[in-house]
Amino acid sequence: MHPAIAILLALAAVFLLIAYLLQRHSIIQVRRQLADADSPSVHHLHLKLPLPGREMEQLVAAVNGQLEQRRKEQVLHRSRERAVKEEIANLSHDLRTPLTSLQGYAHLLRDPAVPAAEREEYLAIILRKLDVMNNIVESFYELSSIDSGDYPLDRQPQYLYSLLTEVILAFHTDLVRKNIEVQLNLEESVRMIPLDEKAMIRIFSNVLQNVLRYGKSRLAISLFTEADKVKMVFANDTEHIRRQDLPRLFERTYTTDPSRSSGQLGLGLAIVKQLVEKQGGSLEAELNHGEFQLILTFGE
Repeated sequence: MHPAIAILLALAAVFLLIAYLLQRHSIIQVRRQLADADSPSVHHLHLKLPLPGREMEQLVAAVNGQLEQRRKEQVLHRSRERAVKEEIANLSHDLRTPLTSLQGYAHLLRDPAVPAAEREEYLAIILRKLDVMNNIVESFYELSSIDSGDYPLDRQPQYLYSLLTEVILAFHTDLVRKNIEVQLNLEESVRMIPLDEKAMIRIFSNVLQNVLRYGKSRLAISLFTEADKVKMVFANDTEHIRRQDLPRLFERTYTTDPSRSSGQLGLGLAIVKQLVEKQGGSLEAELNHGEFQLILTFGE
């Protein structure tokens, strides 16, 4: 073999060996970085390529994409886990409170020395506590049905003026008893829009129940069209809702009552938000100078 050819072959072999060793070094470094990916102290790992190389660059870019997606899923999982733990804690508290009362009054009813009038009073309290517990369980069931998609919606053209007035009329006695003055600003000419009648009745009922729970003395209900959107505004004065409550107002189990003495969970407005959004609408909450507003908007 010609000496020049032998030298060229030797140099080619050396270059190939160097390229192999460098590639191997890159792979080892990447593998070590991947080994650190599961470390709890590593939150923002991105693989770095020690030496350039097109194939390795593409591989590292793909792996970094997977790591980023994994991090996002971990953050979402931790957030959901915290939310579930909070829901369980709140649910346990709000079921345990009436259960403790039920046990106490049940023991009193077993005492033969308790007068008949007091027995009737204790029995009425027990029934009220049972209503609270039943409402909590039913609300959780309804919310879980909405989440899982087992809450079928039959969207048909609805005349909201009639539907809303019917629900308001059904709550008239309760509003009068609570001394809440009602002012109606409802446009009869608002167009019909495709909505589920049962869901809308549930929405209006939950909103009015919220007014009865937290309202003070007046309620203004408006129905109108704005920018080709159908809007409903429920505005009531209140001393129980604070500005800091607004960001969490539609969260399940959140309540503006820190002591939770009312025995009520924050499920009503959470259900309202879910049902509004499932029908293509939006829900907003505002608080201005002691007036709380819920704004429902529908329209294509």
